[in-house]
Amino acid sequence: MLTRPPADQPLAGAAARVHRMEVVALAASRCAALLNVVVALTTGAGRGEAFGPVVVLAAVLLAESTALVWLSWRRGGLSPTAGVADLLVGCAALAVNGLLVSGVDVHTWGFFAYPYTLVASCAMGLAFPRPAQVVAGSLACAVVYAVSDHAAGGQPLWNAVPNAGSYLGIAPVVWAVARQLRRLAAELDEERARSLATARREAVLKERAQHARLLHDRVLQTMETLSRGAWIQDPWMRDQVRAEAGWVRWLVENGPEAEEVHDLGGALRALAQERTRRGLRVTVRFPPPPAGDFGAVPGAVADALLAATHEALTNVSKHAGVDRASVRAAVEDGVVVVTVVDRGRGFDVSATPAGIGLTQSIRARLTEMGGEALVESEPGGGTCVELRAPLTDTGLVP
Repeated sequence: MLTRPPADQPLAGAAARVHRMEVVALAASRCAALLNVVVALTTGAGRGEAFGPVVVLAAVLLAESTALVWLSWRRGGLSPTAGVADLLVGCAALAVNGLLVSGVDVHTWGFFAYPYTLVASCAMGLAFPRPAQVVAGSLACAVVYAVSDHAAGGQPLWNAVPNAGSYLGIAPVVWAVARQLRRLAAELDEERARSLATARREAVLKERAQHARLLHDRVLQTMETLSRGAWIQDPWMRDQVRAEAGWVRWLVENGPEAEEVHDLGGALRALAQERTRRGLRVTVRFPPPPAGDFGAVPGAVADALLAATHEALTNVSKHAGVDRASVRAAVEDGVVVVTVVDRGRGFDVSATPAGIGLTQSIRARLTEMGGEALVESEPGGGTCVELRAPLTDTGLVP
């Protein structure tokens, strides 16, 4: 069911135009209803003692209609509350008008509240969101009219049924048309929003592709050249440049979204597939839930762990001398643990300069979140890198 949004939520696009059109339709229907009153008063001008009070009643209807249209224009539409108030005014007008006139004046100029409320009932179709409300309001007008007509003219109630039934055909039709227009407007706005979002994404992807080409053609090629040649004498620094070049290449090929991790498990599998395509066969294992459920891992923690895992696999490719590695991830006692294992040549951890195994930046990133990176290795015995981080980082304390 389509309902009118709250007044503090401004509309835009097709929906706003439809609601403005509804206000215009309300104003037009009220002008037509009041025209019936003017014609009735002109016809019966000066007739009988009831003419004065009837003019006062007409003035009240004019004031109420003016206020209703003005408020609806200010609010951008006709609210259900205003619709209820207008219905009560219409029913009261029928009852009062029936008490003021009698005899032959009932079905001539005197009982102008009937044609007025008949046309004015369009407001219910614009104001009420549910069809049951529209039907209930229409029935209320029909019943009040029938009783008022019977009291004023003394005719049997069944004689008023044909006229009373007219109320049931106006407001429901207006409601159905307004509902369809609102639905079409909402669909148009949604389609427009999707088109704009698609255009923005395409523009961003185009810009990213341009940046990726610049990185690939200039920065990445320079870094890879430096890492392969004799330009850098320090072996550790040369390895560091090679590792960073691999990271930049991975970022260029996978896009900036690779940095925005939302699912640690899926990201680790994607990283394993990327490494497998490069010749390092990586197997990924997760225990069954709850230990293998990573839905509660914050994005910042997952991002740090993924970056560290990427670095560890880069070191396997560069130093281990094997083409296989395994990655295991699990949540253990509120701590996310990612383990990278290879059965390569290994190295002496105590004799290795700080930074080998994992760069200082990755270590620092894990430390900032209360985590750590542990490296176990020995010559000929392979290497095990254990990455640990709590489920809440320093910026996401619950």
